[in-house]
Amino acid sequence: MISISVHLITYNNEKYIEATIESILKQKVNFNYEIVVGDDCSTDGTLSIIENYKNKHPKLFIVFKNKSQLGILKNFKSTIDKCSGNFVLPLAGDDLLKNENSLQKMVDVLNRDDSLGFIDSGFDKYYENSNKTIQFANKKSIEFNKRDYKKAILLGEITPIGICFNRTQLLKYVDFKTYINKNITIDDYPVLVDLVMHTNFKRINESLVVYRIYDDSFSHEKDFEKQYSLANQMKNLFDYFSKKYGFEKNIIESYSQKHLKQILFYAGFFENKDLGKEVFLKIKSKSIKDYIHYWTSQNKLFRKLASLA
Repeated sequence: MISISVHLITYNNEKYIEATIESILKQKVNFNYEIVVGDDCSTDGTLSIIENYKNKHPKLFIVFKNKSQLGILKNFKSTIDKCSGNFVLPLAGDDLLKNENSLQKMVDVLNRDDSLGFIDSGFDKYYENSNKTIQFANKKSIEFNKRDYKKAILLGEITPIGICFNRTQLLKYVDFKTYINKNITIDDYPVLVDLVMHTNFKRINESLVVYRIYDDSFSHEKDFEKQYSLANQMKNLFDYFSKKYGFEKNIIESYSQKHLKQILFYAGFFENKDLGKEVFLKIKSKSIKDYIHYWTSQNKLFRKLASLA
């Protein structure tokens, strides 16, 4: 019997995948686990490295390469369907389990309460470009009371690193079919919202995962379209959930203003005058940052200020 499936979706992680796998293999546990890999058509040596590990540990690895590129959500679901563990820990192909007992601590909490849809744990942020680490980066949200934590999920403010799911609850309550039919590419937000609205959850007040960040800058016009599209996709998802679950008015208003401020930031960073002016007028309570991002959208001389704000 498999207690936990480490759900590893990969795409061109050649540089990092070995360290990720080694962090899993060093785990000290009193249960059986598996590593289920869904490779989304990597074009580098990622799959070759994984296959070498599979040859060394044939009973531990289940490896699939998609025939065509599925994208994040479809690959997430496809890999979930291949997992057999009671619990599922999604791990990116460039992140790490921080401690040798990370899996044990997650499973221990989940085993004690069948009502749990998921547990959230702490993570470190490792910035590869500067070789700096922020220890327990999400400590504040981990220590929220339940109401505030749930609100943070609904607002899309929880970073989905170190979250481990009850697989039965995941498949029962998350409406993957609808999101895939809607061509949603985001996986974490709809999964967390469906689960938090139907199941119980707990937090582990300790950092158990390392979140690697190796490119924290925008490339410019190409990324503007991507970031703008994702922001609007999130807004559409939020609107869908607010109707489905009847969100409170204060949550709806809070998200609306947060979304506008995010779009204003993009308008400033990419010097989009028309968009900057449009969203700036819609923001009800403007901060100093909002003014800087607006001025930056209208005049490139303020761009440096926006990046520092």
